[in-house]
Amino acid sequence: MKIAGEVQPMFRDYFEQKIKPHIDGRFIEYIGEADFKTKNDLLSNSMALLFPIEWDEPFGLIMIEAMACGTPVLALSQGSVPEVVSDGISGYICASLEEMIKRMPDLDKLKPAIVRQYAEEHFSVERMASSYAELYSSVVDEQVPVN
Repeated sequence: MKIAGEVQPMFRDYFEQKIKPHIDGRFIEYIGEADFKTKNDLLSNSMALLFPIEWDEPFGLIMIEAMACGTPVLALSQGSVPEVVSDGISGYICASLEEMIKRMPDLDKLKPAIVRQYAEEHFSVERMASSYAELYSSVVDEQVPVN
């Protein structure tokens, strides 16, 4: 398992006490903050992105980046996860860490090409721009008084 990302100051003690003792450099490795190339290498060569979020993340771009690489997402059902991940198609939405562990053997059922196709269909630049344009248009249409 490779762990990437910033350890924010407010979580430094937790990282030092709970995570760091398990980092052995062989089976569990801490990468730190990943630049663009490293992130793409990690995501495209992973079995899954583990997303054990415990707060109401408003979007979670990293989940879409993983799926765009064909990598399924195993995530807790917090914040935007149910809006971003299609359970059983692009990953698994789990109620607990225990469920995430139980779903790991099911990862081979999720085919990278299908995961990537899902990301393209729902989160491509074209799709998102079109959806925003439709939303803005509907808001403007509601604001214009009709005589």
